[in-house]
Amino acid sequence: MIYFRAFFYSFVASLGFALLFNAPRRSIVPACIVGGISWVVYEFLQVRAYNYMLSAFLAAFIIGILGEIFSRKLKNPATLFILPGLIPLVPGAGMYYSMNQLIEQNYNSFIEIGAKTFFTAAALSVGIVASSIFSKSLRRVRIRKQDNGL
Repeated sequence: MIYFRAFFYSFVASLGFALLFNAPRRSIVPACIVGGISWVVYEFLQVRAYNYMLSAFLAAFIIGILGEIFSRKLKNPATLFILPGLIPLVPGAGMYYSMNQLIEQNYNSFIEIGAKTFFTAAALSVGIVASSIFSKSLRRVRIRKQDNGL
């Protein structure tokens, strides 16, 4: 039940940003599904792995793979599915709390929260890049097999 609620809330958050980005109508629901699945993966891995960077990386990797799949099926750019799907994972609260600690001159807390936020954002970006590289390498292998007649 917890994961269903998490899926629903991230689905709605992705819906808001898909509408904000003026996504085509037929790509809105798949983009929201990507956002919902990515948050459920993130939450599940947070509970099981206790590692925020691994959770963020794998959730972003799933976003990239699903974005590539939906882009091929619906013949739209992958960014239409990746950006709204990535929105629920962006560490906005961490950015806020780190700046709050800086203003209150709690420098140790600022460094701790800021580093966690930075590494989470870095894991998200590396996950998206890794999924793109993975998708392109699979496409090259498929093309080579077709060229060789296999």
